[in-house]
Amino acid sequence: MFKKTIILGILLSILFVLVIIKSQTSTPVINLGDEDSEYKMVEYKISQMIEGQFYGQSDDGTKIVFSAESIDSSEKIEIGDVVICYFEKDNVGKGLVKVAKK
Repeated sequence: MFKKTIILGILLSILFVLVIIKSQTSTPVINLGDEDSEYKMVEYKISQMIEGQFYGQSDDGTKIVFSAESIDSSEKIEIGDVVICYFEKDNVGKGLVKVAKK
């Protein structure tokens, strides 16, 4: 009986860790372009600009922060503008390649 209780405790601990990991993963990125595209593209609406950092939020609630160095277009981006962020297809979480104004 004692062994069964220990095994049950271990299994519940593993389940708890998996639930926490699942709840902290980001929502899937919607590819606006072609599936064969080199990049994943996500639209964000700029909500703040602080000291060269742009803060944006997508329609599904995910947020992003990027610097002015990532902007590819020559157009000036302001609060309320919609931008398209290009991510590496295999590294969406940390693979921001460029940002262009829509």
